[in-house]
Amino acid sequence: MIGITFGGYHSYDDFNLILTEKEIGSATVKTNYVDVDGAHGMIDYTEYFGEPKYKSRTLSFSFNTIVNKSDFLELYSSILNTLHGKRMKIVLDDDPEYYYVGRLDVSALSKNKNIGQISIECTCEPWKYKELPTVVTQAVNGSVSITLVNSRKRVIPTITTTDSMTITFGGTSTIVNAGTFTIPTLELVEGNNTVTVTGTGNITFTYQEGGL
Repeated sequence: MIGITFGGYHSYDDFNLILTEKEIGSATVKTNYVDVDGAHGMIDYTEYFGEPKYKSRTLSFSFNTIVNKSDFLELYSSILNTLHGKRMKIVLDDDPEYYYVGRLDVSALSKNKNIGQISIECTCEPWKYKELPTVVTQAVNGSVSITLVNSRKRVIPTITTTDSMTITFGGTSTIVNAGTFTIPTLELVEGNNTVTVTGTGNITFTYQEGGL
């Protein structure tokens, strides 16, 4: 049965809930306009810090129960104790390669004849994350250019090297020793990002892609 996974709990498999309706809200842009007297229109500072910022997004799910009427309150209490007010990973069965992260708000229990009804509203981060992190590994012997493809959300990858290397990105070069680390100035933007690595050994970039 198609449903929603909240954390490690599936709406149907664990709570006997049948999904009847879902709404995936968009992330509203945090706009910043300044109206200047004597000028046409307004000055748009929305991207003043390099990219648009977004407010939280809302995911809403409505369910019917399939338990006996006598079990409504026990089931409802179990759902409240397990989900209500908690921040969880949220995965839709019909979109399993991505997930959201948000805090859950379980509605009051209502009844329609012998069917219990509840809804769960999730206040989520604006991003829809890929289920698996992106991992790019490259053997280096001399100087090599590596293309890292990223989705909408900017991200700083975790880097692992097997030996000392020089990593150049955006005109800035950083000499690193073997190990696992991040470089604050190596921030991936949407699209193709080219990193030049000089040295000998293997290098791995690991990052979590997120889009809207």
